Order: sequence, then structure tokens, then C-alpha cells
Amino acid sequence: MAKIKIVCWKDKLGGEIEEVETEAFSYGFTVGPHGEWEMLIAAEDKEVKKDELVPVKIEEIELPPKSIVVPCCIMRHALGIVASLGCVGTQKKVEERRVVNTVVFNPLFDGTVHRGELLCVTNVLYASIDRRLARGTAEKWLQERYRY
Repeated sequence: MAKIKIVCWKDKLGGEIEEVETEAFSYGFTVGPHGEWEMLIAAEDKEVKKDELVPVKIEEIELPPKSIVVPCCIMRHALGIVASLGCVGTQKKVEERRVVNTVVFNPLFDGTVHRGELLCVTNVLYASIDRRLARGTAEKWLQERYRY
């Protein structure tokens, strides 16, 4: 177990920072044989400059509970790559339904991203959380709780 602080933007990218303190454990997970590809499509026109991260609104997508998202590196926009999905508000647990309507875009070239353009494809994989804690975590937790 570890006490951690989750730090995120409260209202907008680069805006007010929110800090949430919690306890967390490392858990194992199993990825199932079923997954989906989700297209991240720009919902606005946005001027971009090389090496300047910028938020870009996308057509809203829903990530189901107990799913993880892994970038699909084969398909991306000619001007850059999606560095992160969702960037504002308190982060949700993987066990919860999540809605994403913004990405952080990392431009590799100057230009304009236009509404309707494909920014990236992501792999949405269904996972189940293993009941066992990750190797060594249970022992550490017990040692902290019941010092001999």
C-alpha cells in the first residue's frame, strides 16, 4: 500500500490544479480475448505549432468499466500524435465508466487540425482485476499493518 497524490487539472488544461490524496495498491490484471478499436476524431479546428502540446476537443467516446486503453501506433494524424486521453477533472478508477471528450495533442509539425479528421486509433481492451495483489505488495502491506 502507498499513500499517493493524484494531481490533475480541475477546470481546463493548464488551469487550476486539483490534488487528491488516497491509498493505492498495485494489482495484477488479466486482459481478455476481446477488444475494440476506438477512433479519436477532432471535434474542432485547431492551429498547432511543432512541439507545443495543445488540448483538442474530440467527438465524445465512452470507455466501459474494467477497460484499459493502449495506443495503436500504426494510425495517427500527419501533424502529430495523441499524448493523452482526457486531461481535465478528477481521474476515475478503471472499474468505473469514463467519458473522454478531449485529448492532449503533441504536434510534430506546424499546421491546422480540422474538425472530422482522425487524430488516432486506440485499442480498448477489457481487463479483469486479479484478486491477488501484485507480487510483494501483500507482504509489504502485512508488514506495515502488523509489525512484528
